[in-house]
Amino acid sequence: MTTVKEEKKLNKLSIDIFVPLDTCSCVYESFIQRVFTILLDYMDKITFQTKSLHSEEARKLGLLENCVVLDGKKIITNSFFLKKEIPKLLKEKNLI
Repeated sequence: MTTVKEEKKLNKLSIDIFVPLDTCSCVYESFIQRVFTILLDYMDKITFQTKSLHSEEARKLGLLENCVVLDGKKIITNSFFLKKEIPKLLKEKNLI
């Protein structure tokens, strides 16, 4: 049996932000800043994690540059497309 809080979390859009965490933050700071500027409007409808671009998970997904992975499937490499895709996916999940 799941609680209402757990059910809402399951229905949220999952966002993974992949950056090279083992390098100086100056390498990915502007990317992260642009991503969070977009995500701010949707914080109650998403869950997010920042992950290493040099991780096994990133290798399995074939990631080579800073990017955002939406619901473990859709790979976005720039903020323009992220801004367009988030509302679409939230509508598909009936979150907006």
